[in-house]
Amino acid sequence: MSTIDVCPKPADTCRSEGHRRTGHRIVGLMHSGKPFRPGDWAERLAGVIALFVKERRPGSSVAATWLAVPYVDGSVKCLDVCAELAEICPEAFDFVMRFAEDNELRIQPGR
Repeated sequence: MSTIDVCPKPADTCRSEGHRRTGHRIVGLMHSGKPFRPGDWAERLAGVIALFVKERRPGSSVAATWLAVPYVDGSVKCLDVCAELAEICPEAFDFVMRFAEDNELRIQPGR
């Protein structure tokens, strides 16, 4: 990735089988500071990740709930992406990180 902007809050850790894993936080603010549209972008990306994971590991779509978690921080939409997604479904991880970069969204690396 070419540019990484840091948000004020650290990226949450992911939980998988009792383990804590780091991830990335994609923030719904563009590098210019404008909110990213459409307003449901994080939910849409989480849905796409769930489809990637389900195709890669049939019967594992429930796992997608902890691999990509949309939420609102203040009034800003965000998506936490578990680093384990890169192991489980590299195509989904690459897709979501490219999406963020292509749309000039702010990315905070995990701890």
